[in-house]
Amino acid sequence: MKTNILTSYRCLLLVAGLLGSSCAAHRPASTAILASTSAPDSYYENAQKNVAPAVVATTSKEATYGVTAQNPIKVGGGIDGGVRGEQSYLNALRGPAGQPITYRRQGSCCPFKTPNGLIDNTGMLDAYTVTWEGNAKPLTLYINMYDKGDLFIPMGLTAVQ
Repeated sequence: MKTNILTSYRCLLLVAGLLGSSCAAHRPASTAILASTSAPDSYYENAQKNVAPAVVATTSKEATYGVTAQNPIKVGGGIDGGVRGEQSYLNALRGPAGQPITYRRQGSCCPFKTPNGLIDNTGMLDAYTVTWEGNAKPLTLYINMYDKGDLFIPMGLTAVQ
């Protein structure tokens, strides 16, 4: 039930973000957060405990993978399974020395065209802040929940063994 409510809320935010940026599909993507939610810490703690980590074994050879809006992580799943796919992927990641990470969704950004989009073949990326013990500067990861692609570990991170 809670997941359905958050998913519905995210749909509304997607609409609001798209309406607020009606020309966004015709100009280069901005990484400005257009819509956000503030889920309680318990939401993320629950996801980290109850959502199985994805299998991600290979580190990307591209320095921009996941850390730029132009090269997002493509978990797929759409509106029905995209949030769970994001959580599963994030649960697979670890810090450079294998440290557990924490993640928080900043919000949606960067409208883009996709045949899997909800409105007018448009989707938005989700931006997550990722931290771990000993990390001085949080990392932002950009995730595409509309399109599926091969999953890799962003450079500088590791994954669950």
